[in-house]
Amino acid sequence: MNPIIYDIEIAHCIPPADDAERQPGIEYCAGWHDYAGMGIALITAYDIWPAEPRVFMGDNLAAFAELIAARDAVIGFNNYRFDDRVLEANGIRLQEGKGIDLAALIWRAAGVPQGEHPSGMGLEAICHANKLPGKRGHGAMAPILYQTGRFGELIDYGLTDTLITLRLYRYLQINGGCRDPRNGEWLNVPVPR
Repeated sequence: MNPIIYDIEIAHCIPPADDAERQPGIEYCAGWHDYAGMGIALITAYDIWPAEPRVFMGDNLAAFAELIAARDAVIGFNNYRFDDRVLEANGIRLQEGKGIDLAALIWRAAGVPQGEHPSGMGLEAICHANKLPGKRGHGAMAPILYQTGRFGELIDYGLTDTLITLRLYRYLQINGGCRDPRNGEWLNVPVPR
């Protein structure tokens, strides 16, 4: 298999529950289901076959579409529920059957009903429970970094998330599963090779 690992950072913030908490000068989408309104600030990817990190922004998003068309699989974390939908709403479509969502595989192994987003089973928690390096920062800051022109920080954050996802993918390949961060139990999580 010749996959890529990827992660998306959005351009517009998710509105806070209380409109009074909005930051002046920052643009917001309509909410968690406004995938088109979120926009794409950044896509970071790791192309496994040539072992290359890749960065895609407004000037080269078409190159990301070409890359995913040329690869056997596109792997992310919680990408079925979020990243893939942002891609599609912004004109980039994954071919059916190419997507692999590590979160969906892990959550299924933990007995989480399909469609639910379990508390305590995010990327950071899973990595911590399995002694893998964790995230640097929080995704909610990405649109602010983008809108304020702090592109170096944004790219650094995005690449770190992509590399964390890559490490988790390799961990699952080598070990055949991972520990559930909620209770430490071992979960058998087969991943495509």
